[in-house]
Amino acid sequence: MVNQKLIFEVIPPIKTASESYISKLIGRIVDAVNKIKQINIINIPEIVDENHVGKPYYRNVDTRKFGAILRDKCKKDMIVNTVVVHHEPKNRFEEWLEESINDYGIKNYVFVGAKINTINYPGPSIAEANSIARKKGINFGNIFIPNRENEAERLINKTLHGCNFFTSQVLFEADSAIDVLKEYIQKCDERNINPSRVYLSFAPLSSVEDIHFIKWLGAEISEKTEKKLKNRDIEYIGSASINHIKEVAQKIFNGSFNKKLSLGLNIEYVMLHNLELSKELISGLLDLKLS
Repeated sequence: MVNQKLIFEVIPPIKTASESYISKLIGRIVDAVNKIKQINIINIPEIVDENHVGKPYYRNVDTRKFGAILRDKCKKDMIVNTVVVHHEPKNRFEEWLEESINDYGIKNYVFVGAKINTINYPGPSIAEANSIARKKGINFGNIFIPNRENEAERLINKTLHGCNFFTSQVLFEADSAIDVLKEYIQKCDERNINPSRVYLSFAPLSSVEDIHFIKWLGAEISEKTEKKLKNRDIEYIGSASINHIKEVAQKIFNGSFNKKLSLGLNIEYVMLHNLELSKELISGLLDLKLS
C-alpha cells in the first residue's frame, strides 16, 4: 500500500438506509472506482458523533463490513479508520484489531485520536494504539491537521511510534501544510529517521452549504478563498473549487521538501452529490502529473 499514490475515500451509509439504497450507493461507487484505474486503495472513514462528555454515537454502517463489501465488488484493497479513544475499555481496541485482521482480513488502518482535548476518553491514546498495532506488524497511519498547534512535533511522535503514513484533513489552503511539512522533514533529519508518506486530502464543493459544512468539520478555508468560491453563480462553484484545489495541490507538491517526502492524494467527496465532481477532481489532479 505504501507505494500507492491515490486513495479514494468513501463514506459508509447510515444504519437506517434501506437495502435498495445501499445497493445503489455501492453500484455508484463501484462504477466511479472502475472508471479511474489509478485508484488502488479505498479509504473508509468512521463517522461518529459525540455528546458533551465525549460519548460516541455511531449513525453509520460498520466500516469493516462496508469496506469488505466494497473490496469484494471493486477488487481493491481498503483502509479502515477507527477513533481509538472510543474503544471501551482500552483492551477492547486490541480485540477490535484482532477481529479486523482475522475475521475481515483488513491490512491497512488509520487511527484517529481525541476530538476534544479536555475530555478524559476511555480508550487508548494514539501513541498507545500505534504501539499495539506496531507489535502486530500491520500497516497503519494517523491524521495530519496542518493548522493544529505543534503539528510537526505530533507527526514526529507518531512516526516514532510506528506510523507508516498520514492522511491530512481536507485542504483548501497550502501555506499551513507547507510550513508543517518543512518542519517535519527538518525534525526527521535531526533524528535521522525516514519521514512517513503523507496523503493530501482534497474534496470538491458544489454549493455554499458545502462550504459551510466543510468549515464546520474543521477544514481551514481562508476568507479570501471563501469569497472566491462564493463569488460564483451556483452552477460554477464546483469547477471553481476544483481549479482552486489544483492550485493548492500544485503549490504543496512543488514545495522544497518534496524531494525528501513521499506525497500522495486522498480524494473525498464528503457529500454524495459531489461524487461526480470528485471523479473530475481526480482527473484534474492527475493531469498535473504530481510526483
